[in-house]
Amino acid sequence: MLDIIIEIVTDLFQPLMFCGFLYLFMEKPDNRQRNVICFLLFSTVMFGILLYSSLVEYYMVINDLMFLAVLEIYSLLCLRGNIFSRIFMPLIAFLINTVISFAFSYFVSFFTGYTHYELVTEPTIYRYICIVVINLTDVLVFSMLVKFRNHKVNLRKITDVIAFIILPVIVLLIVYCTFYIMVITKYEANIMVYLSVICLCMITVTAIVWYAVSRISRENEASTKLLLMEQQIDLYEHNILQSNVQIEKISRIKHDMKNNLLCIDNLISNTQLDEAHKICQNLTDKYSSIGSVVNTENYLLNAVLNVEIEKARCNEISVKLNIANDMKMFSNGSDMISIIGNIFDNAISYLSENKIENKEIIFSTEHKGDYSVIKCKNKIIDSVLSENPLLHTDKADKKNHGKGISIVKSIVKKYGGDVVISEKNNEFIVSIILDNRSLPENF
Repeated sequence: MLDIIIEIVTDLFQPLMFCGFLYLFMEKPDNRQRNVICFLLFSTVMFGILLYSSLVEYYMVINDLMFLAVLEIYSLLCLRGNIFSRIFMPLIAFLINTVISFAFSYFVSFFTGYTHYELVTEPTIYRYICIVVINLTDVLVFSMLVKFRNHKVNLRKITDVIAFIILPVIVLLIVYCTFYIMVITKYEANIMVYLSVICLCMITVTAIVWYAVSRISRENEASTKLLLMEQQIDLYEHNILQSNVQIEKISRIKHDMKNNLLCIDNLISNTQLDEAHKICQNLTDKYSSIGSVVNTENYLLNAVLNVEIEKARCNEISVKLNIANDMKMFSNGSDMISIIGNIFDNAISYLSENKIENKEIIFSTEHKGDYSVIKCKNKIIDSVLSENPLLHTDKADKKNHGKGISIVKSIVKKYGGDVVISEKNNEFIVSIILDNRSLPENF
């Protein structure tokens, strides 16, 4: 009776595992009810195939082909996305399971003397342990694939590497080593109990560490997102205030313009050209006080640049712009705002706190082949990188300051790009390079 229960549970679990993997990995139609019905229907069909082969008659090749065929039909008819992915992912999932199953069963066969066929068909303790270990390995591999597919794992983050690669591998090694010791000790009762307790304790500790590391990673990500949101809100507030200031300046000059033009016309008529020239010069100064307004086809780029230019002007810093790329490659406008805002703010902060002649920021965006390049340069007194190569903040409020470059790097990595920081001719240069071929709009 126990044998039948184990077979039924295993045959039920495997279809749910395979269909669940494809359901999470692939894109799905919007009709949730239809998705659930298809998932349960095809899982039931595969469960029937496995149950028949377990309890009635086992034909390994035929049963495997039928199982794979049903999995392919489910992927093609019920899921969405790239047609090649829908064709090959069921096959890849099946091959992963096959490789893991054969590798582990032959490993067990080597130490126990049972053949692979006996381990697959005979109701022995070796078979039951194989079932548990193989399915556990499948679940871990499939879950890692889903996380990579959904971009939830960043291999450049040590916390993600530990949580989603190192710790799952450690769990598998613990299970494999426990099973190996059980085999070589010929399943002595006392040793099995001790090993089981030790194995469970180690897996529990590993799970706790995994949870802690994952939580730290999520909290750091949430903290970064919160900071980005605060920066975006601050930008919009600055933009609104700056727009009001510009409107007021334009209104005042417009109000004076009519009288000034009439006065100039009268002076020219009376051949008082010197006086007319002086008034024209005064008007030129008034127009210059308004400042140049950035006006590209990207309104968010206009907003952030106009705000940063006004910040620089308030600190008596001039800004030179060369906008050959309107930055529409960003799928999220707040990302562009955060990148430009942070690199500008770092330059403004340095120039405003140091005595430098001809304080100036040079900002440019351009296309270079398949790449988009954002560059920001400012004068420096001494080498910043030699004194502070990691660009750590020297401000007292470390929680709110000094995260600019790290935020920029995290956003650029999301777009498959890179941040290059260099110094040349007493200039601090931040270059952001994005591969247009890997940007979200090109997928």
